[in-house]
Amino acid sequence: YVPISQKGAASGVATLDGASKLTSSQIPSLVGYAALPANGGRETVSTANASGATTLNLNNGNVFNSTLTGNTTFSFSGATNGSACSFTLYLRQDATGSRTVSWPASVKWSGGAPSLTSTANAIDILVFESIDGGTTWFGSLVGANFS
Repeated sequence: YVPISQKGAASGVATLDGASKLTSSQIPSLVGYAALPANGGRETVSTANASGATTLNLNNGNVFNSTLTGNTTFSFSGATNGSACSFTLYLRQDATGSRTVSWPASVKWSGGAPSLTSTANAIDILVFESIDGGTTWFGSLVGANFS
């Protein structure tokens, strides 16, 4: 969304010059607006089992598809220093279920860490965001008990 005040003419309709091009005065400033990703917004998925001490490394992707095969203590690495970073974690219980997860102390939760689904083969989806290159992560449970 670009406010009408930043589009072409006052009516929001741009006009072309004699060379059938927009003049620079009609092109809005997009500073402060998010850019849409190229290639249809495709993400890199990293798939692995998780048990014991497990590191999610953002150099391997920003979508993690992890099956808990034992109780797991996660750590995060690979965030770009001084930049905003985010990743999504699809967390699946294995056929046994009841696997537990411990999160890094750097993760902040709204109202405390969520209760994850313990049912065998259930999937919970979590999103983690950092605005300081991974020093602090904000975690959100965005969906639970998919089966």
